[in-house]
Amino acid sequence: MNMTWNLDCLYPSFESEKLSGDRKLLSQHIQDLKIWADGNLKRKDVSAVAIENFLRLYNDYKGVYICLLAYAELTLSADNNSEEAMNLVDDIENANSEITGVVVGFKRWVSICEHLDMLIASSPYLMEHQFYLNELLLQSRYELSEEVEVAIARMQSTGSKAWSRLYMEKISSTLADIVVEGESRQVTLAELKSMAYENNATLRKAAYEAEVEAYSRIADVSAACLNGISGEALTIYGMRGYKSSLEKVLASSRMDRETLSAMLVALKESLPSFHTYYQKKADLLGHSGNLPFYDIFAPVGAENGRITYSDAKDTIVASFATFSEELTCFAQKAFDQQWIDAEPRAGKGGYGLCIDIFPIGESRIMTQFTGNAMDISILAHELGHAYHSSCLANETMLNTDYPIPIAETASIFCETIVNQTLIASSNEKEALLILERSISDAGYYLVDFYARYLFELKLYERRASGPLPVQELNELMRACMAEAYGGSIDLDTIHPYMWMNKIGYFIAGNEFLNFPYSFGLLFSKGLYAEYLNRGKDFVARYHQFLSATSKHDIVDVAKTMDVDVHSIDFWRSALKLIEDDIAAFINVM
Repeated sequence: MNMTWNLDCLYPSFESEKLSGDRKLLSQHIQDLKIWADGNLKRKDVSAVAIENFLRLYNDYKGVYICLLAYAELTLSADNNSEEAMNLVDDIENANSEITGVVVGFKRWVSICEHLDMLIASSPYLMEHQFYLNELLLQSRYELSEEVEVAIARMQSTGSKAWSRLYMEKISSTLADIVVEGESRQVTLAELKSMAYENNATLRKAAYEAEVEAYSRIADVSAACLNGISGEALTIYGMRGYKSSLEKVLASSRMDRETLSAMLVALKESLPSFHTYYQKKADLLGHSGNLPFYDIFAPVGAENGRITYSDAKDTIVASFATFSEELTCFAQKAFDQQWIDAEPRAGKGGYGLCIDIFPIGESRIMTQFTGNAMDISILAHELGHAYHSSCLANETMLNTDYPIPIAETASIFCETIVNQTLIASSNEKEALLILERSISDAGYYLVDFYARYLFELKLYERRASGPLPVQELNELMRACMAEAYGGSIDLDTIHPYMWMNKIGYFIAGNEFLNFPYSFGLLFSKGLYAEYLNRGKDFVARYHQFLSATSKHDIVDVAKTMDVDVHSIDFWRSALKLIEDDIAAFINVM
């Protein structure tokens, strides 16, 4: 079965006439937007027709821009040494910076309109983009002048984005030596990380130690990348008037601080349950003391050997069929039409990825499939992202953006479908192993991501006083891991370079890629419980919920599912489901 993706429906090659034509078309769209700006932004009167014209031009531009950038980024993700892809990314980002001033000017222009609501109500096309326009008004509070925003956009391509690419190249190209089944091998960091799920305890520990050694070789470069990215973020967000990087992320996530606070209060309350689980896991794995961190993801029993990619596909498609025909047909299409690059290889990003290509109604998914049970969950997770985007297929380009916490809800919901289906169809012993893996996954999204959240809070606090050297980053990460995991793990075994293991810290403009995953896990748990209560009646409502996520903030879209995200009790009820699983697991074992 083919384990690499096909990008021909985007462009057959970097030299293709189609790609060349789209680059010219992009330039024409940029020119059209500049002409619109020259003819409108200096006028004091704001008309519905003028706003419509801008939105149509910007939608057209986005349609071409997304295709070109997706092709370059997908190619670069699969092969970090592709100079053609690097050059195209630079060209597209430079082209995009040319209209930054136009977009900033448009935001300012509509923000001074005293009767914008009346104009929107007068036009069906503007009503379709009402949420987008209102978001622009909120964003305009934090916009600098057109000249400054253009300068920032241009400088970022050689600043934070260049640091991001350097980190990605180092992580994907770094190899480590390890002995596997008596044979000395050179493996990628992604392959080492996947060995954390192996049955072989000796291999898990050896892989962990090899990973630490490999990271130590690129720690100085990675620290420079992290300091460059975080330092730029502090400077730019401060200039724009944000109180902190977290405030900026909450705004872009369409999430208020009250929601985050409620979730974190409930999460912190639940940590002792996870600590009990990790202590039980230490006992089951034969450790006399606390659980070594290299065994945090270890299976507690022998699983049924390696899983083939074909078997993983069949498992996911069959599991999705228990939820809806639409979801299972979607997954089958993604496999059949080669939307997925799952082949493990050097030079390829060692992370799960889904890039949605709305102009062609498709997505592309990247994983490193090594045959572990965890690989099924990763595939299901990324397919969940792609399915979510398919629910927005009828939207314009400007109406396809949805907040990351809700994105993670859709992906983890699909993981849950697969896990629950496997438990239901397995014998008691197999079901227990799957239940433990589900609890382990929850611990990853909640306990581990809480540590990441604490680290990033303190990183930005300390970065304001200057760059952090490797040793300080190591110590900070250790302290945050210890706070989240408590006394349940052997603190001496905490990975000193865990901050390098978290790709989210190195994605420019996407700070705090941690609490959205915790939100996604808990919100999806609540939704899945509702599905169990309502059965098939829930399916259509869930589709409607996903279809509404690009035009609502989190509080309002949650209300469509009768959820109050400001309520600590909601988060407690979601966590109670996991706590009950932990109790059941401990009682049986």
